[in-house]
Amino acid sequence: MMEYHENECLGYFAELMKTCKSGAQYERVFHLIVYRIARLYRCQAVAIVLIDPKTEYLNIVNNYGLSYTFCNEFRKRLATGAIGELLWTGKPIVISDSGNEPDRTDEVRLEHAIGSCICLQIAVDHRTLGYLYAGSSAKHVFTEDDVLPMQAFADIAGMAFFKSQLYEENLRLERIDRETGLEKYAPFLERVRWVLKRAEASGEPFSLILLDVDNAKSITNTYGPEASVEMLRQLAGIVQAGHGHLQSVARYGFDEFIVMLEQCAPAQAIEYAALLRKRVEEAHFTRHLLQSTISIGISSHPDNGTTVDDLLVTAKNAVFEAQRAGKNRVFYYPCERRITGPDLAGKDPGAAERAPDDLPPGASS
Repeated sequence: MMEYHENECLGYFAELMKTCKSGAQYERVFHLIVYRIARLYRCQAVAIVLIDPKTEYLNIVNNYGLSYTFCNEFRKRLATGAIGELLWTGKPIVISDSGNEPDRTDEVRLEHAIGSCICLQIAVDHRTLGYLYAGSSAKHVFTEDDVLPMQAFADIAGMAFFKSQLYEENLRLERIDRETGLEKYAPFLERVRWVLKRAEASGEPFSLILLDVDNAKSITNTYGPEASVEMLRQLAGIVQAGHGHLQSVARYGFDEFIVMLEQCAPAQAIEYAALLRKRVEEAHFTRHLLQSTISIGISSHPDNGTTVDDLLVTAKNAVFEAQRAGKNRVFYYPCERRITGPDLAGKDPGAAERAPDDLPPGASS
């Protein structure tokens, strides 16, 4: 861990927050973050890497120590490796000695060989925006002790970017996503918070379902963005027509939808998700008769959490598990144990503890 003065670090945070609250332009905040981190840790390179919402490629939007050519040519796909896990679950990447983790080092490093590095998720309202990267040529510059201050830098970056987006959103004053016809995420989230309060008073369950299109990027690359958007619009129609308990659907990301099933217990949510997965798999989209699959994560109140934050984190983690198991899967965590079934993702240490016929109804397709 690189030693630094606490007052200097606090001064940087105060400077960043003042800049963040004084305007809606996030670029200045990003610039300050990368240069302040480089100074604190004497980094070889620092970068803010964001997800392009149209292509879902990772792009370097601000950096210190990287060449223009490298940043201009950097286009990295989302994956299920260390970076993919970071983006989906928020699990930090800390490599103190690159010699001990050569494979993971090769996956995460940017341009230069490194001795140590750290990567932190940038997210707002549990929607991942990208990640913050810092690397050093020396070993043991970054340790687990650096996660807390570095995450604070990442969180400020996320707030600045979100504030800029919110400002632009308020200019439009629209609640409906034009491309899909679905509700936008911000009003959807307010609806979820209202349903949570009612559920706490009544004791009724409800469930959240997060789904990600498995091959959206390849469709965009092959048939163009118009075909991709048309497919998403048709997919939204399938989701909206899916269940009697369906209360609302929103667009969560470019190719991700989130569903709230009110008064819906886990077994019903699993049944709905399994049916939805099958309907999408059997459907043909656009004039090109495209086929697609979806990975689905489920979280239910109160089994998987009693706050909106807990439910969203669980759903995101479940989607990652579904993708890691091979995609075109449904994943659900019953209470504290991670138990899976034929239509659920993969194998799990807890799976052997329950017989297949003891799974909740609808767990298999």
